[in-house]
Amino acid sequence: MEPQPMLILLFLVLGFGQCLCNRGLNVENNYRNMKVRLATDRPSRGAVQVLREGRVEVSFDFGATWGTICSTTWSMREGNVVCRQLGLGYASKAIQSTEHGNSKKHPWGMVGTLCRGNERRLADCTRESHYPNLCNARNPNVTVVSCVSYSADLEIGLRDIERSARLEAVPMSRLTCAMEEHCVSADAYEIRRTQPNAERKLLRFSVKASNVGTADVSPYANYKDWVWHQCHRHYHSMNVFATFDVYDLKYKKVAQGHKASFCLMDSECRPGIRSKYTCGNTTQGISVGCADVYTDVLDCQWVDVTTVPVNRRYILRVALNPEYKLGEISFENNGAECLLDYTGVHKTTRIYNCRRSPLWFKI
Repeated sequence: MEPQPMLILLFLVLGFGQCLCNRGLNVENNYRNMKVRLATDRPSRGAVQVLREGRVEVSFDFGATWGTICSTTWSMREGNVVCRQLGLGYASKAIQSTEHGNSKKHPWGMVGTLCRGNERRLADCTRESHYPNLCNARNPNVTVVSCVSYSADLEIGLRDIERSARLEAVPMSRLTCAMEEHCVSADAYEIRRTQPNAERKLLRFSVKASNVGTADVSPYANYKDWVWHQCHRHYHSMNVFATFDVYDLKYKKVAQGHKASFCLMDSECRPGIRSKYTCGNTTQGISVGCADVYTDVLDCQWVDVTTVPVNRRYILRVALNPEYKLGEISFENNGAECLLDYTGVHKTTRIYNCRRSPLWFKI
């Protein structure tokens, strides 16, 4: 029988939804006192004092029994909380797999974990409002975390967005590369068939991604898996490094600008710090104390606002590392929200009052 949707915050289940809370224990008290550890089925190589990578296990009976975790979205957010609770620093990997054991041998003890990333312990996190469809008898995976002592930390530049913002009308004949990367609205591809020189209204702005952490930003993919972009004549090491979206004042999305991929490099550094990363074939990244600046003149540094109603106020939201592919100290400084007065005219359209905001996550 498949588990039915639940609205409670805590799910204590095995693979088929069997309850673990059967020892006369108080669920609320046990959850508050939940223990967390890392474990592995891999053979040890010599004496290992502290395990820094393994499957995540939880106990609600003071360590008498342990269960694993299954979640719809297990990310670096949850990984950071686990590493913080164990005093192991920050997450460099947070996945669901069988590399350290599977759910058959190590049944789930909790499902639906959802963290913002700044919680002190896993018990402080919330839970998905319904039982995750992913967590069924056919899924052998359990959550896995790897912890490191030092980590990168991306911070978005606010003034860079405001100072560089401008509206530009560009014919589609000049947007060949950008359209290959799907950086214009979907209707543009239909219009291009009959009106190849039709103009698109592009809200351009620069984005500055500073590394204020304690370790360099490194692409999550091996350089052998980077994608060569013929139009730009260089490799892109990340599929999605930033997203740009426009919302109305009720947070209904009205336009989306998607930077398909990025080349990471040290564009500028603080005094005394030498840049070491270029947009190279094997060496990309952002050094500690440096920033990668994507100026408003580059392809895809915009939101296509051609079809957005004019003479209204909107919210521009910019997010770095929105899919949590890169491990960071915090995700609270990755986002920016700005007011956008959009008139459809270059002279009067403006972006202002930018403020830093955390990445969003679903509850």
